[in-house]
Amino acid sequence: MNTAVTTYRRASDMACNEVPDGYVVYDPRREEVHYLNLTAAAVFELCDGEATSASIAQSLQVVFGLEHAPGDDVDGCLKALVAQGLITPVAHPSPAT
Repeated sequence: MNTAVTTYRRASDMACNEVPDGYVVYDPRREEVHYLNLTAAAVFELCDGEATSASIAQSLQVVFGLEHAPGDDVDGCLKALVAQGLITPVAHPSPAT
């Protein structure tokens, strides 16, 4: 059975500014300002259109020296970023096996 693979990409029209404790992101379409902590900023940065939830969690595990990949936390962060319009999920068909 083929299932879709979901990757995530940042919305292209956001204005991002790095601050000491994360990012300030301005969404001109909604005229909203979002404050991302360091972890959310890292997740946001990793949303390059190629990254899956699992690959983002693995990257954070390495970067932060965690014992386990923070899959559930990444899933929650991705859902919040999608809800805020900062990233977009992109479904890709799975390769045939």
